[in-house]
Amino acid sequence: MITTRMIRMMADNYNKIEAQLDFRDISEHINEEGLEGADITTLIDDVHEHFEVATRLNFKKSKGHYRALLSRLVKTYGH
Repeated sequence: MITTRMIRMMADNYNKIEAQLDFRDISEHINEEGLEGADITTLIDDVHEHFEVATRLNFKKSKGHYRALLSRLVKTYGH
């Protein structure tokens, strides 16, 4: 029997897996384009804007996705 908690855990895993894939794509883009400093900050700001929209509109799956992606980007590339 699948419980509500299991469904939430599966959704969280989906968000994390998708965020990992997006993180990899963004990291590749940063490396291929040779982005530094302000350019990386602009990229992170764009992801943050998506997170804010998902939060404002209460898109729970998107919000979790962008939260995980944003967290990883900030940890890797700074504030």
